[in-house]
Amino acid sequence: MSKVQEIIQEIRELQSDDLQKVLKEILAQMDRLQIAKKSLDQFAGTGKGVWGSDAQNHVDSLRSKDRV
Repeated sequence: MSKVQEIIQEIRELQSDDLQKVLKEILAQMDRLQIAKKSLDQFAGTGKGVWGSDAQNHVDSLRSKDRV
């Protein structure tokens, strides 16, 4: 049985008060993850143009100099 299946089985055995606590924690965790994702999404693409060249071309250039 997977870890998720074990957790689901345990949830099924909980009383109402404990179910509410679990639900609150799950919702809080989802909120934290969404906040983190939004924060990271704000930075997506901000480094574009910083190097003045394509990142892969730069890496390829460094590798070719290293392998001489």
